[in-house]
Amino acid sequence: MMRSMSRRLESAPALILAACLALPLLHGCASHGPGEPQNPIETHLEAGRYLEAAREAESAVRRDPENVSLRVLAGRAHAGAGNLDRAVDQLELAHQLAPHDAEISILLGEIEQQRENVPDAYVAFRRATRLAPDDIRAWSGLALSAEALGFEGEAVDAYTRWAELEREQGLAP
Repeated sequence: MMRSMSRRLESAPALILAACLALPLLHGCASHGPGEPQNPIETHLEAGRYLEAAREAESAVRRDPENVSLRVLAGRAHAGAGNLDRAVDQLELAHQLAPHDAEISILLGEIEQQRENVPDAYVAFRRATRLAPDDIRAWSGLALSAEALGFEGEAVDAYTRWAELEREQGLAP
């Protein structure tokens, strides 16, 4: 199948070939292989050009509002640019589209911590620990936010799980 597809692509006009190569970028494909172009939003993020990333992401989200990856990239870009309210808006929309994605909950928790909105950070991290019980960031965020809210028992349990995960993953002596 790949060979016949390859033959078809070789015989396709240059314009169609360019469209086929650009399609993953338009849909916010976050992964790319060697020699494939990287998503321009990711390129801006990696270079620390958050305003450019946010502008590109917003444009992409308008074209494809149901694309979870684009919403997450938009959230990361806005967070990097310091627009935390817009970052949360994008990530909450992503969460509605993909409620079982722990990474979205973790990002929401981290941004809510930056906004000093501890109750919402706590909710996001608690959800993340249920979705990804082996994620250190989820447990560390839960430990810190539970402690800040005075939930001592839950904080102790979360700190304990955080330490266990560090040992299991070879991050602690």
